[in-house]
Amino acid sequence: MRQSTYLIGIVLLGLSIIIAAFIVSNTASNTTNIGEGSESAISSIPDLMTITQLAEYFQISEQSIEIIISHDDWQREGLSSYDTYQFIPYLLLDNQKRFIKTEIDAWLKYRNDNKLNYD
Repeated sequence: MRQSTYLIGIVLLGLSIIIAAFIVSNTASNTTNIGEGSESAISSIPDLMTITQLAEYFQISEQSIEIIISHDDWQREGLSSYDTYQFIPYLLLDNQKRFIKTEIDAWLKYRNDNKLNYD
């Protein structure tokens, strides 16, 4: 009788450990899948953006982007030197403006650190 009680206890303990391991592994795989989903949303932003893509990234209108660019170009004309990220960085490729994501992120950080706004 005593041996059967030990045997039942050991079997129940073993089943509990197996069930706990299964629950923990499912929780870990669900957490990994959630992280991968958010990474894919972030990685969907291209490294080289058009004005339309930049407007989506900023969640503002394309017209607002054009206003920022024209304002910056107007201010830049009168200066002989300026900080690298004082004005929105862009490239002209085939007469179209393109924006490098890392440069845009650095520009945003510069503007935030220096408390610069467009009014």
